Amino acid sequence: MQISSFEVLAIVRELQDLVGAYIDKIYQIGKDEILLRLRKKGIGKIYLLIKAGGFLLKTRKTFETPEKPSMFAMILRKYLDDGRISKIYQYDFDRIVVIEIEKKGELYRVISELIPNGNIVLVDNEWKIVMPIREQTWSHRTIKPKELYIFPPSKNNLIEMDVESFSEIIKKSEKDLVRTLAIDLGLGGIYAEEICYLSNIDKNKSTKELTDEEIRDLFRSMRTIIDTIDKKEPSSEIVKEGDKIIAVTPIHLKKFDGYEITRKNSISEALEEIIDKLEEIEGKDEEKERIERQIEQQRKAIEDLMRRSEEKKREGDLLYIHMKEVDDIIERLRKASKEKDKEKSIREIESLDIVESVDLHDGIVRLRIDDKIFEIDFRKSAAENANLAYKLSKKFKEKAERAKEALKESEKKLKERKLEKKEKKEREFWFEKYRWCISSDGNLIIGGKDAKTNERIVKKHMEERDIYVHADIHGAPSCILKCRDIYGKEREITEKSIEEACQFAGIYSKAWKQFGEVMVYWVYPDQVSKTPESGEFLPKGAFVIRGKRNYVRCRMEMAIGEISIEGIKKVMGGPVDSVKARSDRFVVIQPGYIKKEKFAKLLAEKLEVTPDKVSKALPPGDVQVIEVKGLDIEELR
Repeated sequence: MQISSFEVLAIVRELQDLVGAYIDKIYQIGKDEILLRLRKKGIGKIYLLIKAGGFLLKTRKTFETPEKPSMFAMILRKYLDDGRISKIYQYDFDRIVVIEIEKKGELYRVISELIPNGNIVLVDNEWKIVMPIREQTWSHRTIKPKELYIFPPSKNNLIEMDVESFSEIIKKSEKDLVRTLAIDLGLGGIYAEEICYLSNIDKNKSTKELTDEEIRDLFRSMRTIIDTIDKKEPSSEIVKEGDKIIAVTPIHLKKFDGYEITRKNSISEALEEIIDKLEEIEGKDEEKERIERQIEQQRKAIEDLMRRSEEKKREGDLLYIHMKEVDDIIERLRKASKEKDKEKSIREIESLDIVESVDLHDGIVRLRIDDKIFEIDFRKSAAENANLAYKLSKKFKEKAERAKEALKESEKKLKERKLEKKEKKEREFWFEKYRWCISSDGNLIIGGKDAKTNERIVKKHMEERDIYVHADIHGAPSCILKCRDIYGKEREITEKSIEEACQFAGIYSKAWKQFGEVMVYWVYPDQVSKTPESGEFLPKGAFVIRGKRNYVRCRMEMAIGEISIEGIKKVMGGPVDSVKARSDRFVVIQPGYIKKEKFAKLLAEKLEVTPDKVSKALPPGDVQVIEVKGLDIEELR
């Protein structure tokens, strides 16, 4: 499904409440997609999602964002972070949206081309290209840094068009009415048919047969649609035919009377609802289809190989059962090949009940035994032919077994592909950017993954009533025991939660690889500082701790299992008690001899998630399993 200029008109009208919003952060979340996190008083945090060649919408839906920004995202951040949106408009009633952003007295524009093979382009005040999401070259324009940005060739600007220009285009056309409206005027098929319907004119009528009054009616109907979209309160309809979404429209169209329709408050809301079905809108998953085709071919190949194996085995069995009779025929054929009147001898042999035909030149005789027809080489004995049949049977069976292994791999790939798609659609909570777990008493515990995230959780997420936790070893994450649950609701910090937070800090430190246990300390937030002693240097992610440290001895033992948050399946690792309190399917592990990568793959298969989901929750080293619940992984014990 491709949105039209009419939908773009409605979207731009809805986006006007984002004028004045500031840009907090920019992400590139797909090959052609960028996500702008915005803030504005009275609106709060909201996102603007743009897909080159596709759509543009505002949403409060959260998306999985990459840990490392792309080059395009870095350039956008450099020029636009903390910039203020000053204007959003549709260019020439085309499928192009221009967003103007002011930052420190400079003006930049993000141009969203929603046409097929469109682009997202950052330009400066003089329309010089700073960076596109991808470089493109045509005969009439070039989309590359430092080039002057030129808009794609425009169709007719229907908003500014008068009835005379409208009439002139129609009268010049050699097509029927609906195609003239759709193509020559650029209305698209849906709105071309709607205009014909509103004007009560046959869409297949030749433009040469139209009267001036009919043309004026068509123009008025077009203007009515544009004015309705431009002036009405935001709303939208999702139109379905069976399970397929065929249109998203900003107003009700008579064309879709009788179709299944879902009404929404805005076109952004409609697009947001179907965003999880973009596969259907943008096209099918080609990789998934390729794997499915491969699986189908492998299954057919296995069936064919097994059939051929059975046939050859049956041939061998029949030859052994009728060995004397077959050897007699072979002997007669050998003699016949040496006789002068070969044809007479061959005719006599072919008259036998079990002989179908003879090819003397190739040394082949076709036999019919128990209604089965097959060929043998009469230059070999019946026993030799039977053994050859058995060898071929075995060969086909071995090929089938190898094909079955390949099929298993393909089915595994398909399963992983489906899981990846499913997980991509899943809601990701903010704390999943870090190491995390939920204590037995419901407190959120988070930990850094590297120097950058160590820095971030302390500066951004540590509150006055939280607890800071750190293993007393070099190479340990900074961890925070929150005074809140995962939803931000206040939670009392208990002694048990502190013990579990200390355990959490210990297991994700380098102590997992080196020691059976480690000392972990906890302090209050006002004891944590980024200011080093005079003459000392403090690297990124490190902090100075002042005052008394409270120590807890922690064993290298943890659990990892499946939990549910708002009905969404998540993989959580952490202290044994915290995982057991929330999971019916988990394993308890210690440092051991099983490679981390191997364990992640096996556990991921049992939990029906991708290995990456498990890897993120595992400690920094190899493991051994000491307890299992609800999972069949005895092979790792």
